[in-house]
Amino acid sequence: MISNLLTRRAVLSGGAMLGIGALLAACGQQAANEASASTASSAAPSETASASAAASESPSASATPRVTRGYSGNSKAPDGEYRKADGYGPAQNVPKPRNEPAQYPENEEGLIHMMEDWVVAHNYGIQTGDCSYAKKYVSENTEEYKFYEYLEGLYQRGGWVIEGLDSYQQESIPVYDEKQKIYRMKIRIFWTIAMYIEPDGKITKQANTNKDDDKFNFFFSYSNSYWKIIGSGYSDTPENNEE
Repeated sequence: MISNLLTRRAVLSGGAMLGIGALLAACGQQAANEASASTASSAAPSETASASAAASESPSASATPRVTRGYSGNSKAPDGEYRKADGYGPAQNVPKPRNEPAQYPENEEGLIHMMEDWVVAHNYGIQTGDCSYAKKYVSENTEEYKFYEYLEGLYQRGGWVIEGLDSYQQESIPVYDEKQKIYRMKIRIFWTIAMYIEPDGKITKQANTNKDDDKFNFFFSYSNSYWKIIGSGYSDTPENNEE
């Protein structure tokens, strides 16, 4: 069984899609206006295309509502002013994480520092679609890595994420598995709601209404002074880290 974090991500591959309706009703016109005021070279094609965000329920393909990314808060934020994502567009001026993972000692303090750095990179990826920083902290075969690939595709398509940020609390000391040469540590995830906006005018919405599965294990490797996340799940071994 995979973690609560990953369980809510799994819906993205085939979960219930809801009409975005009034939430994004003004996005199309606003985004078109903003796009025309900016240089074509500074925006991706999906960001400059004209769109209509009318909440049409018509089965006709031509009537399918489209959403074009604009500016959160319905205006471009001044340089350096952080502005969270909303129905108009993704977050603006999100503080960047460190460029590369730092070297930390092979102890509890070092592991916690790495996790703090990763969470910053993780939430940066959620808000911007740039997951290059977060990917450096996780193995490619993890669900976390797959989630980052989903986010990159979502933003490249012209979508974005509203809310969806994660924070974590340590629930146990790190435990070393001598046989597998890995560490595990129980954590609690905190999140409330996540809305994944598609440019076709639909969203995937998740809410953390069940707290029973908010605690789970992260698994880590340590090599050459670097920590890395190699899995997560409810069992004590990463081999069972699957649905």
